[in-house]
Amino acid sequence: MTKTWQTKRINAINRKISRVANKRAMTENYIDEHWRICNSQASNKEEYKAECEHQANDYYNACME
Repeated sequence: MTKTWQTKRINAINRKISRVANKRAMTENYIDEHWRICNSQASNKEEYKAECEHQANDYYNACME
């Protein structure tokens, strides 16, 4: 099975969650990122980060109007 950047990132998130005492709070920190990863059209992590930055800038600019 080939591991995609999405699988690697979700596995990393799951490892971080499993290592903390308050798993629910940590899960809430990552729930939005999990959704963005699953719905991303990016082919690698670098494109994903650029996609997220672009969305954040669009949101910021919309709030400033």
